Amino acid sequence: MGTWTRLFYRIRANASTILRRRLLALLVVLMMLPVTFAARGVEGVFYSRADVLFLPPPSLFGGNLLQADPAQTLSFAAIIEHRINAEQPSTAPRSTSAPLYGTGARNTHAVYIPSSGGQWQLSFSRPVITVEVVADSAEAATKMLNQLVGRISDLSSQTQTDNGIQTAAQISTELSPGLPYVTHVSVRNDRAVVALVLLTLGLAVGVPLVTERFTTSRKKPALRT
Repeated sequence: MGTWTRLFYRIRANASTILRRRLLALLVVLMMLPVTFAARGVEGVFYSRADVLFLPPPSLFGGNLLQADPAQTLSFAAIIEHRINAEQPSTAPRSTSAPLYGTGARNTHAVYIPSSGGQWQLSFSRPVITVEVVADSAEAATKMLNQLVGRISDLSSQTQTDNGIQTAAQISTELSPGLPYVTHVSVRNDRAVVALVLLTLGLAVGVPLVTERFTTSRKKPALRT
């Protein structure tokens, strides 16, 4: 309510200027109309996420995985992550905290080793590769996720086999959760439309005022001469 009130008083205080520059204000409104209508029609996305855990071979640690130093396993997971992203690059923006759907991306994926650090300092301590996908349908999200986690597992096994590591001594992978779920993330269209309406009104008021001040400041030196 405060925003609307401030905008109303600003319009009333500068009504004469806005009317004089009404064509400019109308142009701003016309330019913003397609964006506003497009925001009303934006649909939600289907989202899925899974972790691929990298586990050291039990035979090397007496059958107790908790005794294993994850440093070497983490390094191997990092190699697989780089290779996956080289094979199937994603244009989705990276974020340290927001889920993939929160970045506004659609029909894409993200493959990364999660950081346990904060916003300004990354810290990687767990041999895990996280896979996130967003798609326009649940079927597409499931298919994309299965392809990525399957490729990670295959690439892990293939890389070790190519380097002569016996099967019993290989690092294994495990999917968590075992059956990844797909959720539908809706879009708050009403809030987006209200925000765009406020932005449009603000621009329709602000642009004429800025233009008026700029024009006036350029005319002042001419009046003095």
